[in-house]
Amino acid sequence: MFVCVTVALATGCAGSDESVDPAPERQDGTASYEFEQDDVDDANAASDAVKDYCSGAVSEAQYVGCIAHVDESDIP
Repeated sequence: MFVCVTVALATGCAGSDESVDPAPERQDGTASYEFEQDDVDDANAASDAVKDYCSGAVSEAQYVGCIAHVDESDIP
């Protein structure tokens, strides 16, 4: 978790305005259950400023980690 936040703060994060899928799919199409419910809730409640800040993420996991753990006070 710390690594994702550090990466997110250092490089920014990519995503969309859609809510977070609590059961995303892996590349092979099987379900993944890697997001904690608290992270999903926090990500869904993220402000537009945080979503914009995290918009450079290279994966859904990085984007969700970014919007779940970054708040507006973290944005330069």
